[in-house]
Amino acid sequence: MGRAPCCDKASVKKGPWSPEEDATLKSYIEQNGTGGNWIALPQKIGLRRCGKSCRLRWLNYLRPNIRHGGFSDEEDRIILSLYISIGSRWSIIAAQLPGRTDNDIKNYWNTRLKKKMALLLVLTIGTSMQWPCRPVRCRVQWWKAIVSEKGWMSPSGSFCSS
Repeated sequence: MGRAPCCDKASVKKGPWSPEEDATLKSYIEQNGTGGNWIALPQKIGLRRCGKSCRLRWLNYLRPNIRHGGFSDEEDRIILSLYISIGSRWSIIAAQLPGRTDNDIKNYWNTRLKKKMALLLVLTIGTSMQWPCRPVRCRVQWWKAIVSEKGWMSPSGSFCSS
């Protein structure tokens, strides 16, 4: 059974969005709003895209209040602190960083910040590290133990600025 498909997959365009498609979607939503129905939106404005694709494009890239570009040191500290205290709950972390999406923060963590933190720990400890265990919850506890042991986090759970 399951859910009915949202669109005809054969006639839907896949792949990167063109600047013209971005402009069409952005101008329509700014003038008319979404109308609460993302599935019907592409047909209304003449895009050959799936409604889900339009929704994600708007939420993650085209909204006017989205911040693009590099993360500041303060944002790094907030992400690390929250990751250590609550784990990979990206939408909760994004709520603490105005203008950043959960997707942006997750991608930043997986491509840069996790490696930066691991390198910092390796340089501080002086040995190569391997995760002591696989489950995410265990890794978070391991991060927390090392970070607090090294004095990078205050007892309240916030990162020290030094």
